[in-house]
Amino acid sequence: MQILIDMGFRVSVTGGLDVETLKLFKGMSVYTFITGRGITAAGNPSQAATDFLDEIKRIWGD
Repeated sequence: MQILIDMGFRVSVTGGLDVETLKLFKGMSVYTFITGRGITAAGNPSQAATDFLDEIKRIWGD
């Protein structure tokens, strides 16, 4: 992924994401994260979405 980013591609990460997997991409300039079941299958989807946002802000800043 980093090679593609270095080549100028806007890289999106999708599939199998949860809050814990976001840290795998720390230091990379990821264009966007796309999660479906990581939010919709959660017991509390609203809280799951907030948790994703909080972790993204923690790792990459506002």
